[in-house]
Amino acid sequence: MLKGLFRRLLVRSIMTGLRWLLRLPSPVLRVLAGRPVVVDGRQPVVSARVLMRVARLAPFDAPHHNGSLERARAELNLAGALAGAGVCPGVRTSGSSWPGPGGPLPLRRYEPAGVPAPGPGLVYFHGGGFVLGSLDTHEGACRLLAEEAGVRVVSIGYRLAPEHPFPAAASDAVAAFAYVSSHAAEFGIDPARLAVGGDSSGGNLAAVVAHAGARGEVPRPAFGLLLTPATDALGESESHRQFGTGFRLDRDEWAWYRAQYLRDPAEYTDPRASVLYDDALDSLPPTYVATCGFDLLRDEGEAYARKLADAGVPVVHRRHEGQLHGFANRVGVDPDAHAAMLHAAGVLRAGLALTGRGRETGF
Repeated sequence: MLKGLFRRLLVRSIMTGLRWLLRLPSPVLRVLAGRPVVVDGRQPVVSARVLMRVARLAPFDAPHHNGSLERARAELNLAGALAGAGVCPGVRTSGSSWPGPGGPLPLRRYEPAGVPAPGPGLVYFHGGGFVLGSLDTHEGACRLLAEEAGVRVVSIGYRLAPEHPFPAAASDAVAAFAYVSSHAAEFGIDPARLAVGGDSSGGNLAAVVAHAGARGEVPRPAFGLLLTPATDALGESESHRQFGTGFRLDRDEWAWYRAQYLRDPAEYTDPRASVLYDDALDSLPPTYVATCGFDLLRDEGEAYARKLADAGVPVVHRRHEGQLHGFANRVGVDPDAHAAMLHAAGVLRAGLALTGRGRETGF
């Protein structure tokens, strides 16, 4: 019990210290960040360099070495909640559940002031490697998207591995979008302006939903918001080699996530696990793809964006050159991550506004 209390206090101390550190003047922060890491002539932004140093002390940044999955989840939930604390406090929230394929699952609604009903909406799936993460870890991200994009956000809880391996999360995501769409009036959402989004593994799930919509399995989302999405479980890209160690999401941690979710290597290229191999591209919605310059998932996200563009899907891609993986759940502590999410919210707002006027979102 004392060890658990100490670890929780450590998480709180790290997050409090990180929030304070990242608001120091730039010259001071550069000194604390240490010697720059240079890859291909580029280096992470100073806040990312600080995060890289702090990650060595943070138990929640190495869940595969934590020793207990339950503890890893609890510590990441606490860190995520602290990272999102204070973001857009005027956004109203309420929690309930939805009837998932395997039983009831949680959801959380975010409603900014002044949004008409029915109005635009976003179904959001949190990241966490299909193993970790929760509604709490992405509270700040959902609040910011709701406020800055002017949308009602429905954050979806889904079954996690290893208790529920592939395709449980994918099945839940498709079912959740269908549920929100069919109950849009209850959520105050116009179903014709309902977008789907997520980050990392949640970005994967959002893309799975978009492809299901393209095949007519669920209503077609009006827009796709994919933030540092996982699109290729093979993990053979150059960015996996370049950023496999020391850039917050390490290759061995990524491989641990994959092993929890995908039990059979034959599943690695299943389109429900790796949307890069899904050729159902006709009728995909306009899509925003955000990648980070120092992220091992960078190349697969950019390959997916190119594939959509080559197929004629309206796509906006933005690489945040100096950022690390996972900016979505750092919006309350990292000013550069906050700016990246503001950009995503702006694109979402524009995309849904154009959709609302009955025009194709061509950007």
